[in-house]
This record gives sequence, structure tokens and C-alpha cells, in this order.
Amino acid sequence: MKVLHFLLLLCPFAVFSQTTIQQIDVLVDGYYQKKEFSGVILVARKGKILFEKAYGYADAENRELNKLDTRFLIGSTTKSFTAVSVLQLVDQGQLDLHRPIGQYLPELKKVLGEQLTLHLLLKMSSGLPPHLNRIADMKYEDLSEEELVRIINKCNLSFEPGTQYQYSNLNYQLAAAIVAKVSGKSFKEFLTAHTLLALKMKNSGLERSGDQINNKAKGYEIQDQKLIPAAKNYMGYALGSGDMYATGEDLLKWDQALYQNSYLSETARRLLFDGDPEQYGGYGYGFKVRKYVRADASEGKLVRHGGTMQGFVCNVHRYLDDQLTIIVLGNIRPYPIMEITTKIEEIVFSRE
Repeated sequence: MKVLHFLLLLCPFAVFSQTTIQQIDVLVDGYYQKKEFSGVILVARKGKILFEKAYGYADAENRELNKLDTRFLIGSTTKSFTAVSVLQLVDQGQLDLHRPIGQYLPELKKVLGEQLTLHLLLKMSSGLPPHLNRIADMKYEDLSEEELVRIINKCNLSFEPGTQYQYSNLNYQLAAAIVAKVSGKSFKEFLTAHTLLALKMKNSGLERSGDQINNKAKGYEIQDQKLIPAAKNYMGYALGSGDMYATGEDLLKWDQALYQNSYLSETARRLLFDGDPEQYGGYGYGFKVRKYVRADASEGKLVRHGGTMQGFVCNVHRYLDDQLTIIVLGNIRPYPIMEITTKIEEIVFSRE
């Protein structure tokens, strides 16, 4: 099979051995050859890119290859950005994580507004349904934050808030609506101003229904060993929970900003990455938290989030104690994204 990619970037300050780099390349190329991956892989240490490569087609019909600056939907990884937006307003004294959210959204029905807090939303412990399609007829249209809140008002809670963990997109849609209400801007405007422009993430943004995003990959599925276009995504219903697109290098800029007090306070960062596997499903605020084994066999903290949309899958892994970052962006769904990421992790920590 003819290889259809590629661009490999080796940093002159790389700490990886040539063997490590070659092993990562061979690993991912094996998935590509089996039609189990199409997209971009980026591995960096302390912000320096050590491995970066694009695979497969951004547009199979027109034979356009994925490139390092190709944009991909990142699905639920958007939630990490929403959590940061909330905490930026907490840093400014405009939001309280433990105040009933009805004080910010008075239009929210009483049973939700009085029982729920931003803490419970961000921790995935509200009792709200997992998806809007359980309570709304999905249409390819844009919705305002106010319209989404009206839909969420139709919900009933499935358990007493704070007593269980249940992953729900509605938690982060409500959080985004609160950011919009308190800031006086749309969520898109707030995120653009305080993160995308601030960090010079020029190839990232929030997609809305009908948007024509330049240099964005098309999403695909595999059927009978052939690529077929994936179904359209209901972008208008993904506010704050899955409506973002990005490139690998833009995600690396954001990853590095999360080490800096100038972007988010140290207190806020601790909240982002505070996850107990025995409580709230190991979920911090917008990040899943677990341990990893470092090269010296000691334990480190891994904070991560993945995302999936029709035709797209994403993984961002941040190994805090080594300041190592693995970013996987793909435009075929499904593919073994966690397996690919974990095997890259194993190569890195067994070879350094």
C-alpha cells in the first residue's frame, strides 16, 4: 500500500532517541496501513515538538492529504476549554463554583437552579441526562445559549446531585451558557477572546451549523474497507461540550499555557486536575485524571480528555510530572485512539 502522507518534524533539542522516534513512526504507520488511522500525531516535551506527522486524506474524494495545519473537530475535548473559561471567571471573582446556578440563570427551572452548582456540573455529578437528543428533536440549525437552556428546562434529574457520577454533555452546555450570561458575551466570543486570540491559536475555533471552515478535514467512516463520508454533526447542539475544531500545534500552545499563571491561576489549575478515581469517576474539572508510570517507575499524574464526533476522534494526554504531551487528531471514526495513544506512551517511557 502506498503511503499517502507525510511530514515528520524532528526538533534539534529533542530528548528522544532516534530509536524512539522510529518506533513511534512504525507504530502509527502500522495503524494507517490497516486503515485504522487518518490524521495527525504530535508528541512534545516542555513545548518542544519531538514528533509530528500527518497521515491519510483530509478530503479523500479530491485526494487532498492531511497536513500538520489541517483542522479537526475535537469533540468532547472542548469540555476542557469550557472548564477553563469557567475558572477564568472564578479567578476574576465573577463566578462562585458552589453557588446555586439559578443565581446566574434565573430562567432555569427551580428544581435545577436551586440544586445544581458549577462544581457539580464540572464534576459530572448533576443527574442531568447524558445527551440532548433524549429530550429534543435534533435539527441542523444554530441555537443560542438561551434556547439551549429552554431545552434543558425539560429535563428531570436521574439522581440526587452530588451522589453519583454520570457523564453528561448537558453539564458543560449549561456551564457555557453561564459563561455567556455572566460575561455578557456569547460563549464563542468569550472563548475566542480569552483563549484563542490570547494564545494565538489562529487555526482553532467553535463551529456552528452551516459554517464553512477552511482547511478542515472531512470526517469519514470505514465500510467494506472503503472510506465513506460520515454523517453531519449537529453542531448547534454541541455548545461548550463538543463544538470546537483545532490543529495539533494550536492544542500544544494551549497545553503549554496551562502551566502558566498568566493564563490561569495556580489555584484554578489545581481544581482542573483534582480527580479521585474513587469519586466522580476520576473527573477533575474538564479533565479525566489518572496515574501513569514514569521512566524511573515512580508514579506521575496524567490529565487527559478525548473526544468523538461523527467522523472525528481526538485525544489529548498531558503527563504533568514529565511535561510530556501526546496529541492525536483523526478524521476516521471509529479507530483505536486510546490504544494508539497508550502504545506511544509505552514507547516513550520505556526508551528515555
